Amino acid sequence: MFTKSIKFLANDEQQKRWLPMMNSLQILGCYAQTEMGHGSNVAGIETTATFDKATDEFVIHTPNIRATKFWPGGLGKHATHAIVMCRLILDGNNSGVLPFMVPIRSRVDHSVYPGLEVGDVGTKLGYNTVDNGYLSFNQYRVPRISLLARFVSVSREGEFEVLGDLRAVYQIMVISRLMIVMGSSLVLK
Repeated sequence: MFTKSIKFLANDEQQKRWLPMMNSLQILGCYAQTEMGHGSNVAGIETTATFDKATDEFVIHTPNIRATKFWPGGLGKHATHAIVMCRLILDGNNSGVLPFMVPIRSRVDHSVYPGLEVGDVGTKLGYNTVDNGYLSFNQYRVPRISLLARFVSVSREGEFEVLGDLRAVYQIMVISRLMIVMGSSLVLK
């Protein structure tokens, strides 16, 4: 889902920046949409990304335990980056849920960056070969280029522009869920 997100949701500049690092395994990623309090219900996402015009950054924050990202595969121990679905806040207004490319661990020593809490969810009933994890943010700052910008953009001045059909932003999760259902039916056969 991480790679699909970059290929489908990132603009050309972002793809040129991140795809070579992904393809050479310099960055390892996961897709962080699901939150503890409401699963993968996009309308319920509480993690925020507030644009700070003074620094040209987004401040990502987990306002409560319900908003902790929970279950992404690869997040527990391996991912250096995450596609994080956040509620975009511009001048105090909610502009909808959008994807951000967020570094979470150092590519040099794999340490977790300050302002983040990341961990593995531990043993599960099945599928223990996947390091499912959790992630929360404490006023964590990322540059403006972190907003995946094929279908939307935020200018340096904080102006929001829709560049395409916003429903496309949610296709990664929808397609992945369909693949799970199709794969399950094949396994059952």
